[in-house]
Amino acid sequence: MTITAVPVINDGSLMVRGKVVLTGVPPNVVVSTLSNGSAFIGATSAYPSSRHVFSLGILEGFKFSSLFRFKLWWMIPRVGKSGSEIPMETQMLLLEAKEESALEDEISSEPTNENTFYILFLPVLDGMFRASLEGSRENELRFCVESGDDKVQTSQAMESLFVNSGDNPFELIRDSIKILEKNKGTFSHIENKKEGGCSPKFLIIDDGWQDTVNEFRKEGEPLVEGTQYVYMWHALAGYWGGVLPSSETMGKYNPKIAFPIQSPGNTGNLRDIAMDSLEKYGVGLVDPEKIFEFYNDLHSYLASCGADGVKVDVQNLLETLGSGYGGRVSITRRYQEALEQSVARNFRDNNLICCMSHNSDSIFSSKKSAVARASEDFMPREPTFQTLHIASVAFNSLLLGEIVVPDWDMFHSKHETAEFHGAARALGGCAVYVSDKPGNQDFRILKKLVLPDGSVLRARYAGRPTRDCLFEDPVMDGKRYNKSLRKTNQTLRFHSHSCSDNVLSFFLLQLITTTRIIYSLMKIWNLNKLSGVVGVFNCQGAGSWPLKHVAEDINFSGSTNSSISGHVRPIDVEFLEEITGESWNGDCAIYAFNSGSLSTLPQHGNLEVSLERLQCEIYTISPIKVFGDGQRVAPIGLLDMYNSGGAVESLSCREEFSGFTVTIKGRGVGRFGAYSSSKPKRCMVDQKEDEFTYNAEDGLLIVKLQGECGLKDIEFVY
Repeated sequence: MTITAVPVINDGSLMVRGKVVLTGVPPNVVVSTLSNGSAFIGATSAYPSSRHVFSLGILEGFKFSSLFRFKLWWMIPRVGKSGSEIPMETQMLLLEAKEESALEDEISSEPTNENTFYILFLPVLDGMFRASLEGSRENELRFCVESGDDKVQTSQAMESLFVNSGDNPFELIRDSIKILEKNKGTFSHIENKKEGGCSPKFLIIDDGWQDTVNEFRKEGEPLVEGTQYVYMWHALAGYWGGVLPSSETMGKYNPKIAFPIQSPGNTGNLRDIAMDSLEKYGVGLVDPEKIFEFYNDLHSYLASCGADGVKVDVQNLLETLGSGYGGRVSITRRYQEALEQSVARNFRDNNLICCMSHNSDSIFSSKKSAVARASEDFMPREPTFQTLHIASVAFNSLLLGEIVVPDWDMFHSKHETAEFHGAARALGGCAVYVSDKPGNQDFRILKKLVLPDGSVLRARYAGRPTRDCLFEDPVMDGKRYNKSLRKTNQTLRFHSHSCSDNVLSFFLLQLITTTRIIYSLMKIWNLNKLSGVVGVFNCQGAGSWPLKHVAEDINFSGSTNSSISGHVRPIDVEFLEEITGESWNGDCAIYAFNSGSLSTLPQHGNLEVSLERLQCEIYTISPIKVFGDGQRVAPIGLLDMYNSGGAVESLSCREEFSGFTVTIKGRGVGRFGAYSSSKPKRCMVDQKEDEFTYNAEDGLLIVKLQGECGLKDIEFVY
């Protein structure tokens, strides 16, 4: 049998790369092949309807990672091993598949990627219909297509579910989004968007300003003193409940009271009190034909007052208001296009932040919007929400990070979890902002995030879980494992025909008595220009995912009083080869931010890390370059910043008659570090000799940068 990457249905089974993924596939399910081994999966029905739920077959025996909307506004992750665990409103499903010859060792501290590949299911927009995935108690995988308007019906959905496979899960998601961008034409990949969003000295004036007199400025003064950019908040429908239809001012936009209708997928998960109220009292909905005029009037007024952009909230509301307007996809797209056109017309750059926009209607209608909130709000008074926030943003960024810059939301610098949140945002590849009360900041935290000129050391991509975390639950897994489980099973199989019952009993007894519970650490990776960065977070024992029950036989609370151990490895950083060059031998210098320790490791080596609940550590992983007669150098960056390596711009070497000079271009102020296998003769900063320290035990070389935050030439002469 020829094995092909293209998904095919063979004898009632969906097969990908020769692997059976779904069994019992109904005859009404069809596969339409696309390029590069991808395809659309669709289905037909005997009757037209505005909503169909199609069975795709039975899903068993795969680890999966999914993103689903637990309530109307927001996604969170869910991991599992069978179709019955896949929630309603799932908008991304990633499977881990192993070749038949691969042996699985779930508890190995050194997992291998050999013989492992990944299968991605993405429910997308299909004409006027929007798709989602869900499981059933019988382990069925099903997909739902719906228009949100009883008058918009179909009897077939042929391009509603995209499927693709690949050896690297991050490349797989990226390439799949690019294929869909080209095929669908309804949205743009983040690489094709003009990024606006947030700039240094930036302020958002949030919900509530509409009822406040102008107390921010006097004539001729800036809107808010000390700021360079000010964004104003408004909802996609104007306000939470829309606009007031009886208002003379609003009359020109032809608003009407519309009553939201929620999808069974939303109400089947977690109902939202705000939607319950809106369903009862209605929403003042601006006529879609007039929505650009409404946005243009609002934005031109805000711009005339000195505003530089807008944060537009409550976006998913539109999916419930499609009845009579061509359905949820149609009305969302019309509002989204009008919003993006108005922002482009009235504000410099692409100064728009989207919020509460986690439905696929919005995600796959985003052509210009470049920044969107990636999780539910930071809630300072909810101690059980802190770890959920970190984990959900990282997992949600798997999908969102290919279409927008994920916005991690503000946080409080003076808070018991400030270090936890600050470190995560430093890895997020995003803007950083806080909502501290004036005079109630912790500058110790802020100075690790923000340079004196107001800029941040931003990483290149969206911060996402490391590959070995993709199919684990870092918040509440509590997996039962046995260290000798596989060895014991192999011994039993090998001796099953030759050993006595007593020997068999001995092995079974050993199997039972060594069982223990293992909890996962959350690891988030990103890439700088010359280094990688991995943040490790203990998110266990401080909160529980909505709609997920803790197994009765696992003492979940037991994780709260003990540390959790794991490993950090250079290979945790994806795409490291993008910054290393061909001559790299795989060795890295690894700097631990909190402990201040510096180590060197081969590419597949590892460091053990142990963290208490709500503790974190950040590791800068810098590939070592070899210069001259074997001198090894790796730039670390600003040692007192969470993302130290974000301060490094370039590394070069100049051969000289008496030796050679290594030049690092770096920015910012403070202690700047590098790994060096030997002590240099002298150090120059912008051609002026400067003092430095060198630790011969670990090779840490430190020079203190002073003055402005701009680029500096840091030269080490050997």
